[in-house]
Amino acid sequence: MDVVYSNKKALIQYLFHSGFTVETGDYFLIFDFFDPSDNTVESGAAGRDIREKIANSKYPFVFASHSHHDHFSSSIFKWKRENPRLTYILSSDIKLEYNALDSLSDFHYISMAPYEHASKNAVTISTFGSTDIGVSFLVDVDGLRIFHAGDLNWWHWADESTGQELEEEEWKFKNEVAKMSGERIDILFFPVDPRLGEHYWMGGAYMLKIFQPGLFVPMHFGNNSGITKKFSKKMSQSAVPVLEITTGGQTYEYNKQ
Repeated sequence: MDVVYSNKKALIQYLFHSGFTVETGDYFLIFDFFDPSDNTVESGAAGRDIREKIANSKYPFVFASHSHHDHFSSSIFKWKRENPRLTYILSSDIKLEYNALDSLSDFHYISMAPYEHASKNAVTISTFGSTDIGVSFLVDVDGLRIFHAGDLNWWHWADESTGQELEEEEWKFKNEVAKMSGERIDILFFPVDPRLGEHYWMGGAYMLKIFQPGLFVPMHFGNNSGITKKFSKKMSQSAVPVLEITTGGQTYEYNKQ
């Protein structure tokens, strides 16, 4: 079914892990594409669907928050063939493999370190830091503010860390979040990682409390999508809806109130 968009409405599609697409108005945004089967864009329904939407979009963008293999693959540069207006927004820790490009002269990309700002085709991008490597993205597009955290999280590895290390991780996370103080967020993509055991919810709960976004979208859970329902239930007292994800390709239409 075709979706007719107006300002402040978006269609979100879950790809895998921390990968999502967001469609709104003339814009098609792709965040942290990762295909666990072969890590390419050439195979699978998701790759074919993305290529078609890039080709048909007026202003397509591809974001990669950092160089970890589960957030970035150089094969995404093949998408450049689909639309000459495609723009890549890449964390500065990503080293470009120029031999993967069709033509460097018409390759459109912006490399961004933390705490930088850029604008392209009426889309404004601000970067913040991470508690791992790379950046987190705050994107203003079509009347919406979208935050994709990358690997920014409260990494509370209780079984692997000393008390001092846990305190340091808490400080790193809360200090980074404080740099975003006062920012409004409509759609918040944030890690809810089951590898953290019983502490999987802490970073997400903190972000909900601080920012009260219009929608919270869990990510960074690999094949364990059941953690999204568990988190939603745990946050049931929050006024913020939490998207429960069950399968790759799942879509959700967000309407800003």
